[in-house]
Amino acid sequence: MSNVDDREIQVASVEKTTNQPRTDLNFEEAIRYHASQTPDHPAITFGGRTYSYRDFDRLTNQIANGFRKLGCQKDDRIAVVLRNSPESYMTLLGARKAGAVQVAINSRYRPGEIAWIVNDCNAQILVLDNELVPEAQQIAAAIGRPVKLFSAGSNDGGIPELLQWAGQYPETDCAITSDPQDVAIQLYTSGTTGNPKGAMISNANLHSFFLNSAETIPMRQYGSHLIMLPLFHVAALIWSVRAFIHGGHCIGLSEFDPKTVLELIPRYRINDFSTVNTVLNMLMQEADAEMDFSSLDGIIFGGGALGEKNAREALDLFGCPLYSMYGSTELTFGVTVLKIDDKLLDEPALLESCGKPMRSVEVGIFDTDNQQALEENHVGELWVRGGQNSLGYWNNPDATQAAFREDGWFRTGDIGYLRDENLFISDRLKDMIKSGGENVYPAEVERRLSDHPDIAEAIVIGIPDAKWGEAVHALIIRRTGATISEPEVIAFARQNMAPFKCPRSVLFVGDVPRTPSGKPRKNVIRESYWTEETRKIC
Repeated sequence: MSNVDDREIQVASVEKTTNQPRTDLNFEEAIRYHASQTPDHPAITFGGRTYSYRDFDRLTNQIANGFRKLGCQKDDRIAVVLRNSPESYMTLLGARKAGAVQVAINSRYRPGEIAWIVNDCNAQILVLDNELVPEAQQIAAAIGRPVKLFSAGSNDGGIPELLQWAGQYPETDCAITSDPQDVAIQLYTSGTTGNPKGAMISNANLHSFFLNSAETIPMRQYGSHLIMLPLFHVAALIWSVRAFIHGGHCIGLSEFDPKTVLELIPRYRINDFSTVNTVLNMLMQEADAEMDFSSLDGIIFGGGALGEKNAREALDLFGCPLYSMYGSTELTFGVTVLKIDDKLLDEPALLESCGKPMRSVEVGIFDTDNQQALEENHVGELWVRGGQNSLGYWNNPDATQAAFREDGWFRTGDIGYLRDENLFISDRLKDMIKSGGENVYPAEVERRLSDHPDIAEAIVIGIPDAKWGEAVHALIIRRTGATISEPEVIAFARQNMAPFKCPRSVLFVGDVPRTPSGKPRKNVIRESYWTEETRKIC
């Protein structure tokens, strides 16, 4: 690890060349390349820890050799449950150098949720955040089979610390290479039937995103990039990989704090960051007009539209364009982009759109009944086709077949329309709730709540929330004679699910509107909560 003080990092420079970024390289190849070309340039900074490209390359060689010594083979999955940290990147790269695939799991998941994913991907190695070490035995018991455990950071739980353990292995490169169609990253999305699905993102998918985004969202070679979203989410992880491909410096936060973010921008002369609209609003509320944001080239955000007032305030405050993106894990991050600048605000109605498709991305609107393509201004389901479409879902052929068509289209489950090639999203075909950038599928929450002996049925929907866009709301039908209360429902949920999935509010009902087959009519149930909202989803 380099002992580089903040002033040195601020002015760390690389001799500029006329070479363009090598976007044709796989992630592991890019780190090898930059370690040879610009070894002293900082690659990662978290708190007081900074690693150069030489450090990054050397340490991940050791991790890869250690993984191989444990029997790790090509395409094996290595599971990690980490807050943002250098180890988040090192396990990713160490896995790639060993021919394996990192599976990053939400660090807010409960032990049972973590165990389900570890078993689904058949991981034999699990790296835990230091804060999760006290729960290690509970997690291991839920997994129910032997798994090699490591921690990120020293601990008192008797679990080997990853970097210390890796230090016993050679710094020489395994020299394993990967092909374009090999899986590079596997990320789990919430499942419509209650179980998450592992989206497999290939090297070719990443290359496609790098090329597509190069034409719409500029990124400096050797730039400085602030990473504030969790690295188990597609936005932060893919944006980080793009930064490393450019030989950039990723400055990360283990926990989001708006004051810290705003201080880091001038301190490290940050060029860009990726976030969600709710977090962007938090930053704007905390910011001081006297702060120096002159280093920013652009801000990338998703998770919903930015109103005209907020857009104007953001442009005035940060002094750089905003790039609104629509995408998903299955699409290797964003596939449409709306560049928000002073020129766009001459047509503020476009702020309700998701922008136009990126290079080589095809979007279409299709009738939900007969699956025929619809013309502009006709509302239907959004389908996407192109090189960013991931390979499908790990170990889930039925879900893959339902979403990924043989003709190359991916069915997003979002409802919208096209106008002058701009995409407008108006509703969801699925019941997914998007709260503060997190995807929550009601089926999973309903299944967990229904385990309570006093709950006969739980119906979960998303309702408007000023801060988070949508909030999880549960309609509960009690069992006969039961007296369970709202605090008891919420407390039970928090014992069994990650906090962001838990209901923020509960309504006890005798029944709800239903289809002839008895299923709750969620579109009807939701309607009364959204009558005053112009945009039906965030």
